[in-house]
Amino acid sequence: MSVDLYGGGVVKPYLGRVVLKKLAGAGPVATGTQIVAPHAAARPRNPSNTVYLTGINSAGYPSGSVAGKRTPSCVITTVVKTSSFFSANLVNSLILAVDGGGNTDVWSILLDDLYQPAIYDGAKCVLFRLQQSARGGAMNLTLGFNAMYGDSENPGTLFTPTVFSSGAGDPGQVTDVTKVSLAGEADLVQGFTLELRRPQSWVNYDDGGLFPAGISSGVLTGTLTLTQGVKFSATWGSSAAINIGQTGAGVSISAALSGIQDVREFQQDSRTVVRSFQLFNPSGAAPISVSAL
Repeated sequence: MSVDLYGGGVVKPYLGRVVLKKLAGAGPVATGTQIVAPHAAARPRNPSNTVYLTGINSAGYPSGSVAGKRTPSCVITTVVKTSSFFSANLVNSLILAVDGGGNTDVWSILLDDLYQPAIYDGAKCVLFRLQQSARGGAMNLTLGFNAMYGDSENPGTLFTPTVFSSGAGDPGQVTDVTKVSLAGEADLVQGFTLELRRPQSWVNYDDGGLFPAGISSGVLTGTLTLTQGVKFSATWGSSAAINIGQTGAGVSISAALSGIQDVREFQQDSRTVVRSFQLFNPSGAAPISVSAL
């Protein structure tokens, strides 16, 4: 029997859709575009950051509290669907493309659980992670965001709270392991992980408000981890290519690599070697490029 967690005979239904809406930025996704993503899990955080003070006359108990600036964030874990939402334009607009000030695109995130939707407004992507196992199954996608406002708290001081249009659920088939290719550059692959990180720092001013004035983007970094059978004959060197999906509906990733390190030389149980690569381009150009397949 379902347990009533909310009172009034209301039982929280199964979590529904996640929608991303672009608000601004130089990336290729058009401003105002809504993208519906399949929903595996969402982990929103919106701490109040209240500081409890112990005054000089206090006898061991807090004597006051001071509200801190909000630092909302949200991590979304889902699966890749090149047949619908996952595209080269999306990847570039999330974490790669920057404007003249070095800032990435600004997004709004709708966490629609069919009961009480929450909007994380003024968000920028801090984490992009792809994980694929050669044993089969879907490719996992993890997206992390830092936002200016969480839980639909945008007061409209800096920009109007984002409004999402209603829409259907995410269409398309899940992209499975048969649609993933390493372009012949590595063999006996048992899995790989691509992780891109870009610092997104809250810009705070002592203006009496609870919310940051904006979010400033930092420098992109990344790693690639490759798991291969110990008898592999080909592996990544100074570059790597990953093709996801199929021609006309897929994503091609090219990365410049450096700093190869065998994280785990030999796993006795599975006879594999785990290799880690840092994304780095000695020419100073971007260490990774993403285009349509």
